[in-house]
Order: sequence, then structure tokens, then C-alpha cells
Amino acid sequence: MTTAKPETKRAAADASKVLDQLSASATPILLVVIAVMLNYLAFRHYERFDWTSQSLYTLSPKSKTVLRELGKDIDVYVFLSRGETSFAQADELLKRYAAATQHVKLHYVDPDREASEFKLLAQRFGIAAGVIESGEARADVAAVVAMGDKNWHVSRDALVAPDMSGMPGDGATEEVQIKSEQALTGAIVQVMSGRATKLCATAGHGEWSLEDGVERSLLSLKRGLHHDNIEWKALETLGQSTIPKDCDAVAVLGPLHAVSDAEAKLLIDYVRAGGNLLLALDPVIEHDQVVATGFEAQLRDLGIRLDAALVLELNQERLLTRNAAEFVLTEFGDHRTTRALQHAGRVFVSLARSVTPIASDGSIEILMRASEKSFAKTNIAEVSPDAQPTRGPSDIEGPVTLAVATQVGAAAPGAPAKLGGRLIVIGDSDFVQGPLLESAELANFHLASAFIGWLAERPALIDIPPKKIKSGNIVFSQDDLWALFFRVAVLVPAAALILGVAVWLNRRA
Repeated sequence: MTTAKPETKRAAADASKVLDQLSASATPILLVVIAVMLNYLAFRHYERFDWTSQSLYTLSPKSKTVLRELGKDIDVYVFLSRGETSFAQADELLKRYAAATQHVKLHYVDPDREASEFKLLAQRFGIAAGVIESGEARADVAAVVAMGDKNWHVSRDALVAPDMSGMPGDGATEEVQIKSEQALTGAIVQVMSGRATKLCATAGHGEWSLEDGVERSLLSLKRGLHHDNIEWKALETLGQSTIPKDCDAVAVLGPLHAVSDAEAKLLIDYVRAGGNLLLALDPVIEHDQVVATGFEAQLRDLGIRLDAALVLELNQERLLTRNAAEFVLTEFGDHRTTRALQHAGRVFVSLARSVTPIASDGSIEILMRASEKSFAKTNIAEVSPDAQPTRGPSDIEGPVTLAVATQVGAAAPGAPAKLGGRLIVIGDSDFVQGPLLESAELANFHLASAFIGWLAERPALIDIPPKKIKSGNIVFSQDDLWALFFRVAVLVPAAALILGVAVWLNRRA
């Protein structure tokens, strides 16, 4: 039996020691190389994940489609200070756009700290800066989206609108409604197309007015759609033979007086010829009767019955007051305009009529219904604010339909039918009241925006419903505080100590 010489054992030990040292030295280098490779791959193949229940950090399908269609670079100049409360949310949204396409270039310019650069951009884009109470300069717009010589301003109220529903500490929640995506995507579409969408609102019959300072003013709706490049125009239909060609859509919003047969025919013929029309027709009550609007006969020819009846809701969960004629709608059809509202949408209506589809070919799509317990009262004299309403034999059984949509078939004599214009009929116009449009709890603004978007063929107004971030107070009991203290002050240090002892014993071995 032979044994190794001491010199051989020593050489082997030295070689093993050298290998251990090389291994110890190479391990950090390999870790650095792996980290660099992972970062490089992450940079080349960037991906974001959104695990929030409301998909708050995910762009809508419409925004992604618009960004995919970009063939040129879009410059987004952001004039927000990092100290502003809305900066973090706006920055998060802008990063989503930049992550979705390489054509979106972000430029952050603080009007206060980068005054010279802001001055040059202010002259270029026609914006200005004011001084707030703290003495800091603040731009009158939040951002400007530019492509070549075209640009579109994004206002501050289009980014983040806080809504305090209660004081902190009393169990109330704070809601922040983010409208930034609709504003930014709309701005990108506008600099790509450059043409304003013209919406013509009829006048002369007591409709909702485009003027400010009147009782039934569309000011809130105009403000809400301002960043979407909607241009409004008053339209007198009395005595007219045609609808102006520059009207992308026509809206008849809550007339208090009936239109003439000639006016009704003019508007419906406009739809048959390819025009787009919104009819929001409240039940106007005189002497306990719902008076005619002038559209009844024309709509019946299209398969829509405009009922002379008042919708009453008996489901207590849908009522916000004791008045059964004022209620919340939560049941929506699978139409492009109402699909986004099917799961959590709430639309408030007041003094609405029923609108019933009577066409047998399925061309009329239902947009909104009241609950199973609702019905439409035809004898208005039987409605009393002091008594529980009851359904009579002549009343319309629920669930009552309040809004329908159709794409009218236009055909010449002897020619095959083809799709004409788009038509929406809703038995209420009060849903465009300012407080209802501005409420974070209701989807009235999204409904109005979606109607206009579908009629004017502006998908961005339909597909980007406002998202809400809800944050509430976290309340700890005394037991919760002791449990948190035990975990932080005892378990975490104990775990670190045990891990350190285990490592030390492993090295000793």
C-alpha cells in the first residue's frame, strides 16, 4: 500500500485553495454579468403588469389601437411641477403611453424651475403661466401634444379631478377620477386628424341651450368634451329644407314644445340619407297628459314607439329619493355605447318616458332598462306624490326600456337596402344636468360622451370610460397594533439572528 508524499498533499491543498479563491472571486463577477444581462433583456423586452381590480394602470383597447397606428413621433410636453399632487398620477399614465410605443416622446418642463425653456415653448404653443399663492409659476395647461406644426392642449381639469366625499377620519373615502387617458388619446387623435367634430344642437323648441347662464344650459357637457375637440353649433330647423353638411351629428335635447311634421320629417330623412341623430325626448306633461313631440309617426315607421307614458320605479334600491319618477338605471344593453357600463354603471334619470322597440327584424338595440319592478304610467292623473304608485291595466309592464339605438336602412326604390345613418332615442334629457355629469358616483357623463362618440364616429369617446381610484382609511385596533409590533420588533430580528447563526455554523463546518 502506497501513501502520498507530504509535498504532494501540500501541493494538492494549495491547488484546492487557489481554486476556492478563484471560485469566490468569480462568483460576484458572474452575478454582475447575469444582472447586466437581465437588465439588458428587460430593457429590450419591456413589460408592465397591472394586478389592480379595476385595471387602473392599463391602457384601454382604444388607446392601444391609436398608439399602434402611429407612424410618426408624437411629442408630449408636460408642464407640471413634481411637487404638484397630480404629478405622480399623470406621470404614471404618461409612462404607460411611452411603454406602449416608441413614437411617444415625453418632455417634462417645470415652468418655475425651467423658466427659460418654458418661455420658448409658451411662445410656440400659445400658452401662459400664472403665479400661485406660494409664489411658484404654473402653466395654464397641464400638457401639450404636438406632431409637426399641429398641437393640442390638455387642460388641468382633464387630468385629475379630486372628489372629497367626506372628511378624513370619519370613515368617508376620497375618490380621484382620472380622465387623463381620454384627454391624451383624444389629443393624439386630434393632432393626427386635425379636424374638429361639429355637433349641431337644435333650437327653437325650448331645448337645452348652448348659452351659458340659462336654466337648461349644456355648459357642463361642453366643458367635459372640450378636450375632445367637439365644436358645438345651434341649429334652427324651422323652415329649413336640409341639414348643413358640416354637422357630423344632430342632437335634439329635451324640447318643451312639439316640432312640426316638416321638421320631424327633415330630421328623420337626414338619418335615412346617412346622417346621425340623437333624440332625447322627455315626457312633457300638460293637464295630466303627455303631449306629443312631433316625432311619433316618423319613429313608428322606423320600428320605434315613443310612448306617452311616465316611467315609475318601484325597486327601492334604485331610488335616491321618495319620488318613483327619479331613479338610477343599472341595466344596460350590449351595445357599443353601453357595454362598458354593464357591470358597475349607474345612470340617474328624472321624469323619463318609455321608448319601446316594435320592429320584428331585430334592428333596434336596447340601451337601457329600468328594473323588473318598474312600469310606465299612461294615466298621469293617477300619479300622486303622497301615494304609492300602482300599475293599471293600460300601463306598460316592466322592465321598461328607456333608450334604443339603430342604424337606419336607406334604400332607393328597387335597390337593395344599405346602412344609413345612426339614431339614438332616449326618453330623458335631464341626464345631462351639470351636477349629474360631474358626479364621480354616476356614469351620466360617460353615457353622454359615448352617445356622441358613436353618432359622430369618434370611438375614443366611447371606449375610454373614466377610471376611479378609491382610497379609504385603514383603521387599526389595539390588538392589531400589538400584533404589528410583535412582527416588526420581535419576529423580524429573530429571523435575522437565526439566519446569521445558521450561516456561521455552516461556515464552521
